[in-house]
Amino acid sequence: AFFLTHLPIVAPQAYLNIIFRPTAPDVSAEVGARLMIPVPIQEFLQRYNGVHLLSNSLIVCGVHRKGQLLNRNDIFQLPPINIETESRHYAPSDRQRFFKFGAYGYDGSGVCMDRHDHSIAVFKRRAEEPYCAWSSLDEWLESEIQRISELFDESGIRLRDESETLPPPNTGCSEK
Repeated sequence: AFFLTHLPIVAPQAYLNIIFRPTAPDVSAEVGARLMIPVPIQEFLQRYNGVHLLSNSLIVCGVHRKGQLLNRNDIFQLPPINIETESRHYAPSDRQRFFKFGAYGYDGSGVCMDRHDHSIAVFKRRAEEPYCAWSSLDEWLESEIQRISELFDESGIRLRDESETLPPPNTGCSEK
């Protein structure tokens, strides 16, 4: 992974952004087929096998090799949050339609892609209806990275309350 902007003021091994390197193509293809991961997310995972952005304000999960062991002794060897586990533990009423691939770190609001039109929807925990939506993965990432970045100073220290990392209604997204 790439660890960008060390934040020792937050924690000894804290980083503002972690961008995971892509996994082997056979691993991402196998997991993608098994989970029916939508094409835009598969393409993202071929470039970055998950990200933890802006002090975990915004998380995109990644794929794990079957049987991959977790080495907690070396923080620089930790894998991304497992997309398979996250998508399995998320149960909106229309699970066949929405695929969970990410989250907001503040409260765990789920970020899902609509398998029909590839739009992005955010669901509050245990909610059956989306709270907020964007037309595409690129639009969501660009607008949310820009919006959340403004909550941090140039050295990576958060300037506002952590709750503001969530998308506010009617600002930067279209309410569903």
